[in-house]
This record gives sequence, C-alpha cells and structure tokens, in this order.
Amino acid sequence: MEWGGAEFRLENPAPEAPPEQAAEAQAAVPPTPLPEGPLMFAVRLNPANGSARSVPIAVLSSEGLLPLEFPEDPDDTWRGRFAERFLPAGRELELHGAGRRIGSLVLDGSVTSPRADCMPVAAGRALFPAGSQAPSTAFAFEPDSLSGQPARYTSFEADNRMRTFGPILAEQLLRSRGENRPFLAQRAELEAVSWPGDANPAFAATYLINDALDAPAPDGQAVSLFFLARFDPARGYYPVWSEFRRYGNGAGKEVFSYLTAVDSPAGRIDFVELRDGSGAVRLAASLGAEGAEDRRVDWTEEENCRAQLLLAP
Repeated sequence: MEWGGAEFRLENPAPEAPPEQAAEAQAAVPPTPLPEGPLMFAVRLNPANGSARSVPIAVLSSEGLLPLEFPEDPDDTWRGRFAERFLPAGRELELHGAGRRIGSLVLDGSVTSPRADCMPVAAGRALFPAGSQAPSTAFAFEPDSLSGQPARYTSFEADNRMRTFGPILAEQLLRSRGENRPFLAQRAELEAVSWPGDANPAFAATYLINDALDAPAPDGQAVSLFFLARFDPARGYYPVWSEFRRYGNGAGKEVFSYLTAVDSPAGRIDFVELRDGSGAVRLAASLGAEGAEDRRVDWTEEENCRAQLLLAP
C-alpha cells in the first residue's frame, strides 16, 4: 500500500486592504498640535520707519515664560496653521519695553522661515505715541485685551549715584558668593533701568574678573557678576536680582548684560543677553514677582534658534 504526498501552505486569512482604505488610515493621523496660550515675541525695530520683524520665543503663562519648541517632525500643514493662528495679517500685539507698554505691533501677514527647524519670522509695523522714542529691540505679546493707551518710551542715563553704589553693591555680592578678590572686579556695563512706579530709575551692572564682555572664554579662572538694583529713598540702591558665575579653562562662560523689561500679565519680566564666549548672544529672562527673595533666571532661549540670528537683516 502506498500513500500519496500532501502539501500544506499557511496563508493570511485577512485580505489586504484596498489602496483607498490604506490612504484613509494614513490620513487619520492627527495633525501636529499647535502651542497653547499666548506667545511672547522678540521684536527688532527700525526706528527710522517703524518697520518690524518678530519671532515667537516662548509661551506666556500666568507663571511667566514657558519653553516654545519647534516640533520635531511637524506635518505639512503645521506652518500654515501656525501662521493662521498666531501671525495673521492685522493681528495687533502689545509692544513692550522699559517695563511698560510702549506701543503696538501690527502684523502684515508676511511670514518667512530663516531656518527650517526654528519658529517663523513675521513682519509688521510698530505704532508709538506721538513724539515717543523707538527702541531697536522690544518684546510683544497678545493679551486677553489691550491694556489701555501705551506710554512713551523713555530711556535714562546712568548718573553719579549709580556709579557710586555700583562698586559697593558689587563688592558685597561678590563677597557673599565667596569671592575673596572683589577688588579685581572691573565694571563692564552700567545701565539705568526704567522702573515704573519708583521715584528713581533702577540700574543694572555687569562686573568681570579676568574676562571681557565679548571675548572668548578665558583660559584662566574668571568670574562674572550681574545685578539689578532698585532705589529706596531711605537706604539708596539695593539689589533685587543677581547672577554670579565662576568659569575658566576656555569653557563655561556665562556673562549677563541688561536688555529691557516687559509688563506681562504674570508680572514684570526682565530680559538680559547671555554671552557664552562664542560671539553669539542668547536671550534669558527673570520674572520679578513682588516679594520674591530668591530671584533667578527662569527662561533661556534655545541655543540653535537664537532670536539674534533669526532677526538678523
């Protein structure tokens, strides 16, 4: 008796989806989400004609500034949806500088992308009260409602009182951080700072030991000190924010210099420029909540998407 052979074959019982169904499944992928909440913009102004270029740098929350990151792999519609939501023609943003609203920024709908992996840049025009000065750098955001009439932008000059208090406060702050050579500190910057509501302007100062403001990180040990001081009629100037850094061996440089301030819904936000020795500048900020005793840098912009580079002419 002989048995014939038998052949077996395993097959997928589920038939392949038609091309139409496969396309529908692919189209069902949710779109890349947009940021939530109002955005903070860095603005570069042309004081001669009021033209402006702006780039979103952070999310503005009730607690200050939150990181705003470009999506890692956005879908093809993301940039268009972002521009429609945040950068439409005619959108009016509050323009801020010197700790108050100084005007408005009206977007014209023109959007460019200097870098494929960074936020887009929007063009517009800045509007100021008649006779007001126009700074070259400011910040803007879209509030729930415009906060009344803007004030004139006012700049102040450092005076002798600030020059007197500067080295005194610098020595006190340096010694409090353990620096035993405060007499070596050289003032790199001194700037009068508008502080609406105070009888006298505040001032910001940067002091350095064995370094220069825009120089590469030094090979030897170096120290940087930045502080912001307000005026009290009873005791003179006193520091409300300070940043101390020790660095060297050609790396780790962090030097802060004052830029301007914004009167945001979260409170006063002071912006500074952070120099790391590379020749480029990064923005950083601190929220000045009333009564805060331990003020610090709360936000720093992404290194690869610096507003300085994106807003360059």
